[in-house]
Amino acid sequence: MRPGISKEEITLFLDDLTMLLEEGIDKAEVYNVLRILELRRQTSKLEFIKRSLTTSSDNGDISS
Repeated sequence: MRPGISKEEITLFLDDLTMLLEEGIDKAEVYNVLRILELRRQTSKLEFIKRSLTTSSDNGDISS
């Protein structure tokens, strides 16, 4: 089961949608662009977590 959608998520989505439409992205392509942006955000979060874990591991903060 997925968590509920927050008002903040809706606001961010609408901001993204408005910006894309203002940039001239065709309405038919907006969904694809939003998917790509979300994948980039998720990738960025995962890379941040990976760096944090690597840094912690290098400092001996994580037990093996």
